[in-house]
Amino acid sequence: MGSDRLAALGVEIVRDYRDISVTGLSEVLSHMLQIRRAFDDVKAYIRTDRPDLVVLVDFPGFNMRIARFARSLGIPVIYFIPPQVWAWKKDRLKKIKKYVNEVICILPFERELYFREGIVSTYVGHPFAHTVKPTLSREEFLKSINQPSGPLLTIMPGSRRNEITRHIPVLSEIVTKIRHERPDIAIVMPVAESIHEAEFASFLEGIPGIIPIKGGAYDALAYCDAAIIASGSATLEAALLKAPTVIIYRISWLSYYIARMIVSVRFIGLPNIIAGKEVFPEYVQHLKPGTIANTALSMIDKGRRDFAGELGSIIDKLKVNDSYGLAAGVVISFLEKEQGNEPIPQTP
Repeated sequence: MGSDRLAALGVEIVRDYRDISVTGLSEVLSHMLQIRRAFDDVKAYIRTDRPDLVVLVDFPGFNMRIARFARSLGIPVIYFIPPQVWAWKKDRLKKIKKYVNEVICILPFERELYFREGIVSTYVGHPFAHTVKPTLSREEFLKSINQPSGPLLTIMPGSRRNEITRHIPVLSEIVTKIRHERPDIAIVMPVAESIHEAEFASFLEGIPGIIPIKGGAYDALAYCDAAIIASGSATLEAALLKAPTVIIYRISWLSYYIARMIVSVRFIGLPNIIAGKEVFPEYVQHLKPGTIANTALSMIDKGRRDFAGELGSIIDKLKVNDSYGLAAGVVISFLEKEQGNEPIPQTP
């Protein structure tokens, strides 16, 4: 299950994930029919083709059910980027131990958590630490957006449709306030590759005057003076590119109140979780456009130097040589052991 990029690599896509990539309880309920169909398609494939190994990536609500189904057929499971059991649903540890043969962790504190539960796990570092890099020079990027000079703000409303829909209205108000205070600031919005062109155009209608870029997020983060980003992997990309960032997030009120009862972390942004303190200011659910706009303007005035030390420490914690290569090595070694072959030595 994947999308265009996996298909381009020659992977046979059983189901495009974009139709079911949503967050929040009420949002999941509204997509239940599509999710059920995708689940049935993947189950049918596993039942018919009987793969030697199922590799799950993130997406825990869906993938843990796939893990249980695969193991019921005697098919082993490796989980890469496992559920965030340290934040919520710690009972998932028991299910992971029951249904998952091995876990590949990307956050530095996760391996110890799984180790204490007797779950085989390997820490490979975060892949972003090596793959998140600008593709253009600053001059090339500014030229590509027709902005030869001046301050630059990057806004990123999320990679899922429901995230973008919820964040666009408040981002529109924020942008209006920033433009009123500082008309010299150029504002760019990279849109995730998972969003179709037609949707891309409709979302931009909600924030007129924005400079849209399809892809190019790493350049937009590397060369901006500040960013406003919906909580998710993009906040970690911002930290790795040392972009001063305001983290925002809004879900349905039902999902929010349920989350308040079961989530047990102080922060929602990965950079803050890794640092153990609020490096990037967070605004969750109660999003006040004036406050967020002022925070972003303050960041632009202060510049990147205020964040350099804190972000350097986060980067150091995540760096392990060739995370994807190490993860691939875990998969290869597991398959060789299953087939009774001597493991091939992996490059460190």
